[in-house]
Amino acid sequence: MLTLHAHAKINLGLRITGILPNGYHAIHSLFLPIRGLFDVLTFELHEDSILFTDNCSFQIPAAENLVMKAAYALKQFSGTTLGAKIHLDKRIPAGAGMGGGSSDAAVTLRALTQLWNIDISPENMLNIALSLGSDIPYFLQDQPAIVEGQGEIIRPIAIELNAWILIIMPGLHIGTAWAYAQVKDYASHSCIRFEDLIHDGIIDLKSHTIVNDFEPPIHAVYPELAKIKKLLLDAGADLSLMSGSGSTMYGIFSSKADAVLAQRMCSSYESLLLPLQESMHSSSHGSIA
Repeated sequence: MLTLHAHAKINLGLRITGILPNGYHAIHSLFLPIRGLFDVLTFELHEDSILFTDNCSFQIPAAENLVMKAAYALKQFSGTTLGAKIHLDKRIPAGAGMGGGSSDAAVTLRALTQLWNIDISPENMLNIALSLGSDIPYFLQDQPAIVEGQGEIIRPIAIELNAWILIIMPGLHIGTAWAYAQVKDYASHSCIRFEDLIHDGIIDLKSHTIVNDFEPPIHAVYPELAKIKKLLLDAGADLSLMSGSGSTMYGIFSSKADAVLAQRMCSSYESLLLPLQESMHSSSHGSIA
């Protein structure tokens, strides 16, 4: 039996730069792993079929079950006659912009490659991952990285963030396809790139160029998210952004005391407070409120 953690991520800025020839949107973003928030997946060999169970209070539609889609894609690619029992202990909120489903799929590809003893090149693994979802290739390497194109261009980057991150989970489910459809204005290809804001591993969190292009259209539909952003900034956050297409909002604080106070001010929401540098590089569990 294999038991693996599928970590969440946040986007430390996200620009949407246009539409690619294949119809997908092109992005430029800085992805950070959040290891203090994760789903847990277990895998066991099982004859020739794939069985899936989970602890979700809602049924995951078959067409959206990235774990099963990843398992079948790898099985078809490899031609293996083996199967697996897969159980998902879901902890990352769905439709929250933290990549929970994508991370689950990436872990499934890694786990079944090992369980089924499959010899697969990194290029073929990347192609399978990208065919399943744009964020899945990032989770195959799961380090701080600049992510571009559809999500297949991934450049790991050294960054230090000795700060506290307060993650606010409002409980709103925002579909990614719907969110992209709301974006009408694209960033210029000459926009300031996030890696250009990093000097000797340090990024200026107060730079006005760290933005998420999803925020204006999504906050117009869900003004509650804009209120959370303002609350976090008023509480002393150096930066407050929405992660991905939402609905998760986060604030990054230099002061732990300010972060703790902000968490109390957001007590009506599920939240997670973590030391950011540690969470990017270890399995810190943080404190859930």
